Amino acid sequence: MDISVVSPFFNEAGIIRESVLEMLRQLESLDGEWELIVVNDGSTDDSAAIVREIAADNERLRLIEYPYNRGRGYALRTGINSARGDIIVTTEIDLSWGQNIVHELVAAIRKWPDADMVVASPHLPGGHYRNVPFRRVLYSKLGNKIIRACMSNVVTMNTGMTRAYRRAVIRSLPLSEEGKEFHLEVILKAKTLGYRIREIPAVLEWKDYKLSGKNVKRKSSSKINKLVVSHSLFSIFANPVRYVWGLSLLFLAGGGLMFVWAVLLFLRQEVAAFVALTSFSMILIAILLFVMGVVLRQGNMVQRELWILQQNQRRMMNPTFTRHTDMKPEAGVDEEGV
Repeated sequence: MDISVVSPFFNEAGIIRESVLEMLRQLESLDGEWELIVVNDGSTDDSAAIVREIAADNERLRLIEYPYNRGRGYALRTGINSARGDIIVTTEIDLSWGQNIVHELVAAIRKWPDADMVVASPHLPGGHYRNVPFRRVLYSKLGNKIIRACMSNVVTMNTGMTRAYRRAVIRSLPLSEEGKEFHLEVILKAKTLGYRIREIPAVLEWKDYKLSGKNVKRKSSSKINKLVVSHSLFSIFANPVRYVWGLSLLFLAGGGLMFVWAVLLFLRQEVAAFVALTSFSMILIAILLFVMGVVLRQGNMVQRELWILQQNQRRMMNPTFTRHTDMKPEAGVDEEGV
């Protein structure tokens, strides 16, 4: 098997038939053997029954299901662990990232043999949002900027599901998140363990559907406020040394400026005690923050070693695992970076 496409769903009876059939039509033109894995994340409507009906006539369609809703991360991990393709693409079942997004991701990861995963991003030049509410676009852009500042700036789209992975790489990562923080966890651990991540521009569109003679506007099932809080907390605690040392430098610079001001006041025989005390306090805070950053940095190193141990355990369980980044890029490969 060359390519596995994994798409989770939850209570999508209204659009699941049209979405699955359209996805199957689009995948027909893929270069190589492929399979479509749809994961029923504990739906309580008729979604799964509709997919079973379609799968009965299409051997390339596989339905994986379990009785209770577990979250997107759990659904993706379940589908990824069942995938047989050397390249695994995860994306929304309704093709909201474009009709050809699977083809584009597969072409990109084949074009870049040094890439371990490729992320679709509307934030790159050539990518954008279409028919997505302004509030959601604002949250996405601002949220990803915060995530890049706090956790990692390796990609512009940390929160999207639509990606292509080398199966050996994604299956080796010690992943545990069950919600949408799964997307952040993959980026964080892949970067920490030295894997190469690239991006391609893409258009994210919320589509309208014609069902039973009615126009149905596609809506997100995400609880945006809860999502903002959970993603923010994940990114803040993922790599705190990034901003702790930044704050240390900020306080040090502020303390230095206050010290210069205190000296000038003293030379002019004006009251300088308060400014000098403020300066020393800021410098002391800067030193404390720097020491805290050192401790956090050591914690990150210990965490990385634990992830490596978990990864090695996975390798022992799967002797066929090969680290893709050990391969050298082929001559003439486009080296355009993220």
